[in-house]
Amino acid sequence: MDKYVTKFSGFSYLFAMLVMLHSVNVSAADKDSLASINTLVSPLINDRMQVVDLSHIQKHDMPAASALSRPSQEFFLQLKNGDNYNIESITYTPHTGTHMDAPYHVFEDGMSIESIDPTVLIGPATVVRLNVSGNYLITKNDIQDWESANAPIQEGDAVFLDTAQDKLWEDGSDSYIGDGYPTLATGAANYFVGKNVRFVGVEAISPDGVEPNAHKVLLGNGIPVVENLRNLGKIGTSRFYSIGTFPAVEGATGVWVRLLALVPE
Repeated sequence: MDKYVTKFSGFSYLFAMLVMLHSVNVSAADKDSLASINTLVSPLINDRMQVVDLSHIQKHDMPAASALSRPSQEFFLQLKNGDNYNIESITYTPHTGTHMDAPYHVFEDGMSIESIDPTVLIGPATVVRLNVSGNYLITKNDIQDWESANAPIQEGDAVFLDTAQDKLWEDGSDSYIGDGYPTLATGAANYFVGKNVRFVGVEAISPDGVEPNAHKVLLGNGIPVVENLRNLGKIGTSRFYSIGTFPAVEGATGVWVRLLALVPE
């Protein structure tokens, strides 16, 4: 079995989801919230679930924009030196690896990470598969053409753009970034705003080139952006459930995330 794809009982995931949702303040009188939770967890009650890991391993030599420092790890306590624990200090730029952007990334008065809904990464999702590469600009028409051939993106979905860019990750920054990557036109970003999507995920370092145009459209409308995803091609259906969360780092413009796809079989 692929090491990034796992199968588990649907009931195990129902339990996990209920535990996570237990931390969300939902009034018993809030029928809309209760209905939303029921919609989220009820499809997980089946015999088998496939789990696909959508996050890269965060490490020092992973691809990143040249302006960004790579993660570093330095141990100040070590068992081999007679200490009682191994404890390290990790320094990283949050816009490396698989991460989520907050509005503060592009807006001086924007919301920072600790203020983002901690459940935003949990819920229904659509993966839009596009046969594009290099510096291709993904348009609203591209998205609508995909919907016409497959199924409409639903309100509240997370939208993942599968362009197979993740296959270049292990080739390093020159191939993954320098040779170009698909970006998102502002018209397409506005289309997602109109769809009221939950967040947008891409396999590249960004949905933008030099100018953060799509970032400003999405983040300016409260839609987080998740970048440097992988394994979208391993999701065997266009609709699935995403699950993940992130540390509440005060004042941060972005944060590393561990994101999974739960795919009913």
